[in-house]
Amino acid sequence: MAELFGGEYTKSKLYKNAVNIGQLASIDEIELKDGRANGMKVFRVRSTNGLAFDLLPSKCMDIAALSYKGVNISLLTRNGVCSPENMFPVNGEFERYFSGGMLWTCGLKNCGPNYHDKGSQFHHYHGRIGTLPAEQSWKKSYFDGDEYILSAGSVLRDTTIEGYNLELVREIKTSLSKPEITIIDSIENLDCSDTDYLLLYHFNFGFPFIDENLCMFFPEAEKPMKAGNDASEKMISEWNKLCPPIDNGVENLFFHTLKPDIDKTVTVRLENPKIGIGAYIRYETEYLPYLVEWKCMRAGEYALGIEPANNLIGGMQAERKAERSRKISAGEKHIIKVRLGFDTL
Repeated sequence: MAELFGGEYTKSKLYKNAVNIGQLASIDEIELKDGRANGMKVFRVRSTNGLAFDLLPSKCMDIAALSYKGVNISLLTRNGVCSPENMFPVNGEFERYFSGGMLWTCGLKNCGPNYHDKGSQFHHYHGRIGTLPAEQSWKKSYFDGDEYILSAGSVLRDTTIEGYNLELVREIKTSLSKPEITIIDSIENLDCSDTDYLLLYHFNFGFPFIDENLCMFFPEAEKPMKAGNDASEKMISEWNKLCPPIDNGVENLFFHTLKPDIDKTVTVRLENPKIGIGAYIRYETEYLPYLVEWKCMRAGEYALGIEPANNLIGGMQAERKAERSRKISAGEKHIIKVRLGFDTL
């Protein structure tokens, strides 16, 4: 049953009121034409549930701009949206093409600093998966019973000759009724040898959703929180507090291991009472045991990252040494679900 403005609607009743469901919810293909985003294909999603967001088949089917009830939620960096043709995955270039967006996926062979693997093969900051265009992509809208679904999917592969062959099949969907996005990722090892991977969902929140009024609600810690650097150690008591932008401020990193619910999921909630909007991220701890918090209060780069992960962004070599990189056998497939939702306070 679809729920709209306090009323319940069957499929039949919806069609009596709206002969074309596209006036209530749609997913349309457009192409960006300007700047470093020139030529990028975008799936633009709009729903009466209040969500409006852009998906990027040209870049891992990540989520770019996102708003809820007309209020911007996501971060857009000074770089703007960059197409893969304008991304150069070499040392020091990440800062030139990182656009933020609601979601930037990091992995599959690195999260954190650059490193050189076997045979001196270079792996750049936060990995390649977020810079890869889909080999296949699709969109569809349909009724599932009496609920109307908007869905998009893609197939990507992170590969190297005489090395690994990892396939990521992604589905992202929302519904007419509920302002929630479900991300379902299938990671499969297509090679004949076992390997490992790192994965981090870099959710990026921006102004006006984030400001000094934002409240952060995390579940009970399963292990003590750790600071990611010396500056963060000094600010560890302020990990859940935001302030107005600070000129030349220093960014902070905090590493959380949170106690899951009985269903083995963790839910992190953000609320801004000033604008009356709440958000939550729910993730499964089987594949994502950690949460990285990136708090950047620097003026001009004001951002908050809430990032479920299977690692602590130390780079593949450090994560392997700490036995945090995720092993995946030849032919094995891992199914990972993450939800991002919103509500009115």
